[in-house]
Amino acid sequence: MNAKKELSAGRQVLREELRRLEQRALRDGRTRTDAINEANCRLRLTGLSGLSTTTVGGWFEKGSPAKDFEALWVLLQVLLEWSGIATEDELTGQERAKAVGKWASTKELWKTRWEQARTASAAVADTRLLDHYLSAARNAATRHPYPGLLRGAGLPLLTQVYVRQQARPHASESNTGVADVAATLGTANLKPADEIFQSRSRICVLLAGPGGGKSSLLRFHLASSASRWLSKDTSRAVPVLVNASAFIGIDPVPAALATACTAALRHFGLLDELTADFFRHQPRAGVPWLVMVDGLDELPDQEHRSTVLQTLTAVVAAEPALYRFVVATRPLPAGELMSLGPKVPRFELQPFAPHDLREYAAAWFDNLDEPDRHAEEFTDTLSRSRLDVLARTPLMATMLCQLYSADPTMPLPAGRAGAYQAFIELIYEQNTHKNIASTHNQAIRALKNHHQIPKDLQAAEQAAHHVRDHLPDLIDRLAHERMSGNETPTAALLAVLLPVQRPPKVKEQLWNSFLGDLVRPTGLLTQRADEFQFLHQTLLEYHAARHATSTERARKHLLHTLLPLPQALPGGYWTPPDLNPSYLGFLLDGLLAPRDGVSTQVLQRLDELTAQGGHKASSFLVDQVWLGTTLPSGPTANWLTRFSIDTALDDYLRVQAAEALARMEGHELAGANRLSSLANDATLSAYARVGAAEALAWIKGYERAGTEWLSSLADDTSLGGSGRLSAAEALARVVGYERVGADLLACLAADGSLSGYFRVQAAEALARVEGYEGEAGALFTRLADDDTLGGYFRVEANEALARIKGDERARAGRLGRLADNTILGGSARLEAARALARMEGYEPLGADKLSVLANDATLDSSFRIGAAASLARTRGHERTGLDLLTRLIGSNSTR
Repeated sequence: MNAKKELSAGRQVLREELRRLEQRALRDGRTRTDAINEANCRLRLTGLSGLSTTTVGGWFEKGSPAKDFEALWVLLQVLLEWSGIATEDELTGQERAKAVGKWASTKELWKTRWEQARTASAAVADTRLLDHYLSAARNAATRHPYPGLLRGAGLPLLTQVYVRQQARPHASESNTGVADVAATLGTANLKPADEIFQSRSRICVLLAGPGGGKSSLLRFHLASSASRWLSKDTSRAVPVLVNASAFIGIDPVPAALATACTAALRHFGLLDELTADFFRHQPRAGVPWLVMVDGLDELPDQEHRSTVLQTLTAVVAAEPALYRFVVATRPLPAGELMSLGPKVPRFELQPFAPHDLREYAAAWFDNLDEPDRHAEEFTDTLSRSRLDVLARTPLMATMLCQLYSADPTMPLPAGRAGAYQAFIELIYEQNTHKNIASTHNQAIRALKNHHQIPKDLQAAEQAAHHVRDHLPDLIDRLAHERMSGNETPTAALLAVLLPVQRPPKVKEQLWNSFLGDLVRPTGLLTQRADEFQFLHQTLLEYHAARHATSTERARKHLLHTLLPLPQALPGGYWTPPDLNPSYLGFLLDGLLAPRDGVSTQVLQRLDELTAQGGHKASSFLVDQVWLGTTLPSGPTANWLTRFSIDTALDDYLRVQAAEALARMEGHELAGANRLSSLANDATLSAYARVGAAEALAWIKGYERAGTEWLSSLADDTSLGGSGRLSAAEALARVVGYERVGADLLACLAADGSLSGYFRVQAAEALARVEGYEGEAGALFTRLADDDTLGGYFRVEANEALARIKGDERARAGRLGRLADNTILGGSARLEAARALARMEGYEPLGADKLSVLANDATLDSSFRIGAAASLARTRGHERTGLDLLTRLIGSNSTR
């Protein structure tokens, strides 16, 4: 659908105001070209691209909105200065302060005009094609993200077994280990993970360890959001799911989305090819595309990852109303995500809680008799096999559930490597009606039958059989090359890795096709175009580690590379190798498995290196315990005990070490004692003490001790509101103690000695406890009407109340009263009016409140200008808001 040819109201305003400013500025013989040249000089100093006369001409003649507001603003600054507005550098004292405020307000005015010109001129995607896209996307998203891993009849859909996870704000760039994802610290910040899709930020990052549920979360949101759109129950954005690899080519983002989505959805009912033009417009007026980018960490090259991030950043700067992005990735090397800027929010996806895992297992076993009984037996087996913590990772839970359901009488394997080995064997057994051997034989016959000369036929057959017999080794070598960063096309790389050369008379195309026919049925790799990729990053790591530890010579070399002699260290604490913890765990499994001289040396080195202490060594060890690496129980317990009592370590590292110790079979008591000691240690931070108590509450047999500590900490006024709230919320999550935790949360919400922030947060935490929405609603009502509470928190309480009750009329009425309440500060009144103006059907009422605030001379100028700017962004009131904003900025009363 093409945009209308006549100028929109927003474009007309932008064109008129630009021309008016130009008339005031171009005096004394100055021309538009002079202004462009001056702007380009300034742009070069800031590293931005220069402006052309043609581009600027479009702004002034047609009101065409610039792609980048900052470039437009530099030109505007030149014209404003030439029109006589003094810069802050020319002034001092109070006049300088006024100038700073005036320039900030003026920039806000022009940015509002620019946004209105862009929004008003935007076309929308074809409605019929959008419905077809949403239907196909919903169908595709109900499948598991790695269908090749799931074989057999009667397997459930993703939407049938999905269990909602929680997420928390990412604490820091340095805390990127697996243990940080598994840690229980900072629990007061936990939110339902799907709230990330409601964020107003243009880019968000979702972090989780290997198999942590990132892809499942994205798919579940795609399925549920698409269903809402198809049923006309609209939401903030229309979802699109693509792999990060879609953005490393030369295609612009709309074309890349079209290509990737068409390829992904053509087998799920997509009737027409999606075009770049489809993704070049908003799917609905005022509604952006929510582009969910999966697998950024699976791009092996840092330059490619950087290219993707730069592309997304540039796109949201150029088209802020068109796209929002959620980027899912494992934690990346320090600093990589900083290219997105400090304001881009990051969230850590949390693993399953024990009751989540039980719910997930029961859904998986729905096709078995007595699914609840099987879920109980399954989780008990996990605990005995030391797989219970590992199974909190959704991918591993899926693998183990499938292993169990294939034969509930068989014991589960020990450790992560054992689970992967058993699961791969299951894939072979269940793959494509169990005819993988027949498929391979057919591939060999097909290659042989292309030759008639007996000598050539025999050579082709012998080479083909040789490759088939060495296929497992070939897959391991291919994985190792990929992990080493070798991006050679698959066919060419396999030709180098093969145990035999392609016979001279076998054409290259036939040979490559034969190799594909061998690899494809294994179920370990998937084909995209001419390339093969491992179905999941952890499968790639597992096979790569198998090759890296396949011989004694390779294992000895790896030992010295990963674990150097302590005397060979340059000084200070040991720094583990710069490898992903997941891959490092598979390598350690390969080093330890044979139980020979090399494995003995590995344990000696680990004992010596961990004895040196240090936070990196502690994080390394805890990561490996969480991952399920098959470290020996006794020595590992000793190493963890060292770290848990090391006062030189950060508090949270000591808690993590103690929790890992308590999770080890035969060492539960020692770990529980360490956790209890840490919870009682007043020298530790509140979060560390709460984390220790919560970890103790989840250790089987020590639930009561942990909950008693949590209750005590929630009542401890010395911890402050944050620590008390964290303890109460943690207690409410422990199965069987929800009521106790809920009562504590209600007390905190009603505690007038706490700040409004913690009181509202306590009520919101109570609302997340199943069965307590009603009590939370009553608390939100009291908080919203509490005159002793800060206005901003009253607005927050009212918005939370609306989310629970869904009574839009009551919500609007309370927002209107808050906006009118002159006892409140300008910030709270403005926030209430803005929230009212965003409500569908209440825009006129919200606009009235914004207008009143903008005209209220008793308010600070910043609030009045903010109200006018918000009015200019309210549908149907754009021109009124712009006129009011212009008058306020030019008025002496606002200077």
